[in-house]
Amino acid sequence: MENEEERRVQGAGRPRVLVVAGRAGKLQVAKDAGFEVVYVQAPQVFTQAHRDGLDEALLLDYTRPERVIPVVAGLHSVAPLDLIVSFTDPGLDLAATLSEQFGLPGNRAAVSAVLRDKHALRRRLAEAGIEHHPCARVRTAADLRAFGDAQGYPLILKPLDGTGSQGVRRIDSPQDADRAFAAETVTDVPLLAERFLTGTEISVETISQHGRHRVIALTRKFIDENFVEKGHVVPAGVGTEDRAAVELLVRGLLDAVGLTEGCAHTEVMLTPDGPVIIESHNRMGGDRIYELVKLSHGTDLERLSYLLPLDREVLPASSPRPQCAAAIWFVRAEPGRVVAVDGEDAATGLPGVCEVVVTAAPGDTVAPVRSSSDRVGYVIATGADSDEALGRARRAATAIVVRTEAAQ
Repeated sequence: MENEEERRVQGAGRPRVLVVAGRAGKLQVAKDAGFEVVYVQAPQVFTQAHRDGLDEALLLDYTRPERVIPVVAGLHSVAPLDLIVSFTDPGLDLAATLSEQFGLPGNRAAVSAVLRDKHALRRRLAEAGIEHHPCARVRTAADLRAFGDAQGYPLILKPLDGTGSQGVRRIDSPQDADRAFAAETVTDVPLLAERFLTGTEISVETISQHGRHRVIALTRKFIDENFVEKGHVVPAGVGTEDRAAVELLVRGLLDAVGLTEGCAHTEVMLTPDGPVIIESHNRMGGDRIYELVKLSHGTDLERLSYLLPLDREVLPASSPRPQCAAAIWFVRAEPGRVVAVDGEDAATGLPGVCEVVVTAAPGDTVAPVRSSSDRVGYVIATGADSDEALGRARRAATAIVVRTEAAQ
């Protein structure tokens, strides 16, 4: 009883935030920003690292809203929440639904719904007169061939609601279309086919407060033959004219989908005919892009995500100028069973290196890289400009050798 009273007194005056899923570091940011932190997470994922950054925990399967919502509603009735957020795709819908139910600041559930459905986003952009990029929902090889006949090849084929580059394929011919559906003639869930885009791929990191949007940084993306990211660098090195066009396009998207609060991560292709939206998410970019932005621009997107909706800080008056450049490059390994990991200490000691993470250990199995979850580590480095930061990150990542042998 005394511990509960002490907790209540310590929490007095602090706004209460409910964080739906996500990494432990996000909780510590909220705590350091002066929040009382309540966390919802699946029991099997919850760790001591999560415990250290929170005040209360609800150990529930957050992907089952019918179970979570009544529990959170009961908590809110006796200890009101001020803000509900999520930084991970599976938690965005629940956070928005709860915010709407309790009348708290935040994006409505319709925002994450339209951004999660890539075809719905294309329709919304076309209806708003922002962009018309050919696309179609397809269930069969015949559907895909018909779209290819109408639009020409190559095409891109991907899940309607996919993330992490999972299941993205290039279709170069009717024969490719047949091969894409070789395992099954009809998919249970339609896929999205689009005209293939060529150019320079970037992402646009924004943050919004009460419907006002600010572009914080542009990130250059580097991808492999399976459309999985090999690395990123901030700033992207985009010229003034292209940047103006990109900012106009992305602000139009954010208005069209009704986003009012928090971060968005919008992927854009700079084509010879101008910028074209690839997809967008109402969260920070993955792959530690928010850390690159913090290192290069001095803007803490995690902290602002908590403070701006409650007017505890104001939206930056303009896009911040980069103070340096920051890059991330991912460690790769041949598929097989890991027998040794070498070079971590050497990579850590290289100039400009800020962070080295290797997730593979002896005995683990390395899969072919088909999505971002198949990579085995990364290096973050800074430099005076984008070329230097990128070079340092790549050299350090190359110094890490994950040796594998054929799986038995």
